[in-house]
Amino acid sequence: MDNLGFQRNTSFATISGAEEDVIQAHIDTVNAAANVVMPFSEWRSKFRKLWSNYQWRMRHYFYIHLFVFFCNTLICGAIVWRIEQYQIPYIDCWFVSATCVFTCGLQTYDFALLSRSSQSVLLFFTWISGITVSTIPAIIIKIYRVKHEVIRSEEAARAVDNDILPIKRLVPNESIDSHVYDRIHTLPSPNRLRITAYILMIVLILSTCLVIYLISFLSMGIWLKYHYDPEEILQANQTMNPFYASIVITITGFNQNGLSPWTGGIALLVNDVFMNIFIMFVVMSGTSLFPAIIRGVVNLCKLIVCWRYKIYFDYILLNNHRLSTVIFPSIQTRLYVTITVLLQILGVVVALILDYNNKNLAGYAGGTRFMIFMLETANTRFAGYATTDLSILASGTLIIFVLLMGVKPQMLCAINETPFEMEWMLIQTQQKLEDKVSSNTRRGSLQIFLPFNRMKHYLSRQGSLTKAQAKKYYSSIARSTQADLAVDQLNEARMQHRMSILSLDIYDASKESQNFNARISFLRMKLLLIIFCRHAVISLFSLLISTRTWLFLFIFLICAFDSYHMAPVDPKITVFRVIFEVISAFGGCGLSMGHPDVTSSFATVLTVPSKIILILTMCMGRHRGLLDSMKDQEEIEYSAQTLIDSWKQLALLEQLEKRKSLAKRQTRSTIPVITNQSRETKPTVPVVTIETTPQLITKF
Repeated sequence: MDNLGFQRNTSFATISGAEEDVIQAHIDTVNAAANVVMPFSEWRSKFRKLWSNYQWRMRHYFYIHLFVFFCNTLICGAIVWRIEQYQIPYIDCWFVSATCVFTCGLQTYDFALLSRSSQSVLLFFTWISGITVSTIPAIIIKIYRVKHEVIRSEEAARAVDNDILPIKRLVPNESIDSHVYDRIHTLPSPNRLRITAYILMIVLILSTCLVIYLISFLSMGIWLKYHYDPEEILQANQTMNPFYASIVITITGFNQNGLSPWTGGIALLVNDVFMNIFIMFVVMSGTSLFPAIIRGVVNLCKLIVCWRYKIYFDYILLNNHRLSTVIFPSIQTRLYVTITVLLQILGVVVALILDYNNKNLAGYAGGTRFMIFMLETANTRFAGYATTDLSILASGTLIIFVLLMGVKPQMLCAINETPFEMEWMLIQTQQKLEDKVSSNTRRGSLQIFLPFNRMKHYLSRQGSLTKAQAKKYYSSIARSTQADLAVDQLNEARMQHRMSILSLDIYDASKESQNFNARISFLRMKLLLIIFCRHAVISLFSLLISTRTWLFLFIFLICAFDSYHMAPVDPKITVFRVIFEVISAFGGCGLSMGHPDVTSSFATVLTVPSKIILILTMCMGRHRGLLDSMKDQEEIEYSAQTLIDSWKQLALLEQLEKRKSLAKRQTRSTIPVITNQSRETKPTVPVVTIETTPQLITKF
């Protein structure tokens, strides 16, 4: 600061001594505050400010759902570990808990060997983590938002004087019946319509699940009680209550776990056609058939309720998966069920072709073999029940089973079912998301957790800069070419008198042209390198975060961790069995090829790191498609106010139709009957034709 050689200009601004003291005081304050710990009150105020600026998005529910479910596996595993008095390794307790929470069905410790208390805890976590019941918290969050927040996608409620629709202008005021106005005024407000629709959705989901539970529980319980002797359904030489076995199969089958109260699964039911059919009904009702069932229930309720309540069910049907992930659009529901039936037929036909004459199944009748294939094909896509050992089936049949486990339709209404690709899709379609919803907070989090996002934007900026430089160069070349042409035309007469200068100019121009060519070549190579790097980065990270890559990585790691006892050391531990187990965990079906030394799944003989990898695979498979479904629920497709206006129009149009039909009947009754005698004495009375409006067709 004390530079004696610096000459200050008189025009420079100066500050007084008092102002210098104030500035120095501020500097001292900042330096002092830098060494002082921020008090808790300031942290709390900053947190409150951050919370007040926070905007909830339904996609955030995906991360909450993932965190809560993973914590539930740890908590449930600790509870079971404590109940079993630490006699079972915690990794096995955690694995069984994860298979209940993530609705899979694989076991490293036989569920039937656990105590009744542990089984009850696992059944409870299975019930609350089911695909149907676990959607209710998302609906409760929406109810809270409707009550306490302003949803921009919905129209505000209109004023009372604006409730008269334009259609009233077509009808005289005195011709509108009073009961029509009373009918219109019974329609709910937009806010009430939304809240009631959400509450009805919760009631319908719970009621439908309860009815299916009761039907399955009573049917299988009564059948086991009166068609089986107590000695036939023993477990560990102890008599089992048939209704307890029924409730275990009902809860675990409906929620895709496939756990059995007997050691060895449900092999004792292999010849029971009724139990096989009911088990298939239970496991399919909780997955592929549930969207069709819940949609049918909503349509039935709309049909039987009175007119003023039909609008609530219309709102549910029109917005379907934007209200809840368990109800699909009409076309997608039909497609979902159709694909389910076709895949079921595919699995059964292939099994009949390849394994109908299997020597290992020669002891079963033809009808029993058909039911075995039906049950196992259904469970490749749902629960994990099997009445026979899967390892005795043909290799082609097992390959089809792997295909069915991998491509099964997800319960969630989503276009893309890849779990980790969703984050990368958010980056690639960021502009589209910005047009729909404000995502400033989301973009900040992406920059924190996804560093390759910055690399992508850096390459994009460099590419744009290089393109701008090339464009500037070509525009300058065009301008200089035009200027040189004009100069040449003006100085053409004096060109012969300035040969020396012209030769020098030609030399300089050629040198400058060489520099320009070198520069544009550099820009071209730079742009090519940037474009190559951008595509390489996008392709690399798309590959790294794809589902196929993760499944391949999981299979590789399990084979690496268990290579010391795989074939040929143990012929029963093969790569195909590992692949089958990983795909089963990802598909959430729970089928396993097993191992001769254990009664539980093949995962029992794997090492601890391999079991942890299978838990992560189950978690990934359970949450596939959920992020897309939550993004769909951020917007309501059909506004509540628009639906109410449509129903008001419907009421007025129905009145018009009734009036016209009544006038038509009265006109027909007043026209006299003309006989042959009256034709001779009276002129013909012209018949008045009343033009009626076409039949009212709505989508409600």
